[in-house]
Amino acid sequence: MKLGVSYLAFMHRPSAEIVRIAGDAGFRLLEVILEGHHIQQSREALQAIESYGLELSVHAPFADLNIASMNRRIREESLRQVVEAMHCASSLGAELFTIHPGRLSPYSMWFPGEARRHNLASIELLVEHAQEHGLVLCIENSPRYAGAMLCSIEELEELLGSFSRSELSITLDVGHACTCGDVLEYVTKLGSRISNIHLHDNSGSEDEHLAIGDGCIDFGRLLQLLDGAYRGGLIIECHREEDVFRSRDAILRLLEH
Repeated sequence: MKLGVSYLAFMHRPSAEIVRIAGDAGFRLLEVILEGHHIQQSREALQAIESYGLELSVHAPFADLNIASMNRRIREESLRQVVEAMHCASSLGAELFTIHPGRLSPYSMWFPGEARRHNLASIELLVEHAQEHGLVLCIENSPRYAGAMLCSIEELEELLGSFSRSELSITLDVGHACTCGDVLEYVTKLGSRISNIHLHDNSGSEDEHLAIGDGCIDFGRLLQLLDGAYRGGLIIECHREEDVFRSRDAILRLLEH
């Protein structure tokens, strides 16, 4: 297991500065979120990434996008931006690429079956593009909210049944899973299909992205379940910068035991 950090808590900073912070903090992995100006800054960040010897993964843009939209033009533009991010990820030398599933809008809640078919068709298209770019495509489980797709274990298992592991894996967001059920059950049931993990804590009812130890998730038991079988990244994904470093220290203490 390799400890890493997401851009999430540092989005207001330039990309090269985020890389410096991650490298100086001793992280081995950096998950770049290709949103907004960070797309333009990615090449500048690459030089800094190489200087620190950081491994790199990429999170696709997701703000304002919906790959399950009933509005064809919005769906197509959402896909266009994700595919564009794949080009960027490939040029940066990333191997793993995480996407968000679509969601039900106030309109598509009237037609959930059709929206879910759009979601699946979009994922199928993105699988094809990821293969062309040599990327491991991972879909992230959603937190529980009105209109969420791919939140439950059952939904994720059904989706994964349509693809091989080489085509589609899971980025398991443990905070999101905690809002939907038992985090440990996600690990035991999804098992080898998990290629990436996002770490943050919450109270169990809301997606709060708290520091590890500030919520109800049993990270000690989680790491025990992963030990020996999981070789991917543990990406700290808190909302506040200070919580990133507290979470790093908490995880390192747990890994020592």
